Amino acid sequence: MKTTGTGRIVLWRGGSLWIGRAGEPTDFHSHHAIQITLPLSDGGVRFRRPNANWSVYRAAIIAAHRPHAFEARGEFVAMIFVEPESREGRALHQLCQGEPISSLAYEMLELELNALAASYNGVARDSELITRAHSVTAKLAAMSTAPVLPLDKRIEQALELLRERIADAVPLAEIADATCLSPDRFRHLFIEQTGMRFRPYVLWLRIEIALTAFASGRNLTEASHAGGFADSAHFSRTFKRMFGIAPSSFERE
Repeated sequence: MKTTGTGRIVLWRGGSLWIGRAGEPTDFHSHHAIQITLPLSDGGVRFRRPNANWSVYRAAIIAAHRPHAFEARGEFVAMIFVEPESREGRALHQLCQGEPISSLAYEMLELELNALAASYNGVARDSELITRAHSVTAKLAAMSTAPVLPLDKRIEQALELLRERIADAVPLAEIADATCLSPDRFRHLFIEQTGMRFRPYVLWLRIEIALTAFASGRNLTEASHAGGFADSAHFSRTFKRMFGIAPSSFERE
């Protein structure tokens, strides 16, 4: 299998950083997170939307749930994923300007990106890489001029319950009841607030858990079981649909 990337993946509540050398292009895919893609070497990155040609970006932000393919063969790249229901995510959503893929002003982030690259090259701890990534997202989020509306408290409560009980089969009706909403009202409010249906969101959380295990050094079978997948094949299919690559094609450093 050809390598699609070599580097490190670190995760935190509501986001992750993928940093290293890009390999083969991804397939078309879409995921729940807003994606900030930042070359840390001199070249650019390329994105392609379905039924469109490749376009080159010096730096880019990709809206959540928008199908795209990615290519930056040989480039040193950082990709920061931010969940759109987080406070930073709600601010970053405004930078997308309703477009699937938008350019970012690379020069504005140069200090933060130099620090991020230096931390990676210095084999920094995960906590330092997370701090560097947050400095990038915080600077971008601060560019938002419109007020950032808070997440509905009932959906906030539902997300907490989901994370607490993700190891179990969690019925929508049970979570709706805990938030004092009817199943139908909860279903509509959940989509309105997160941009995603309930069941796919549960799957997204399971991918997040499995990816955390994989990034920490566990093998695919162990990571799959940690995320509640029946086997590594199920995990790999779901992962590829969301990220455009097979997890086994990413070489961890």
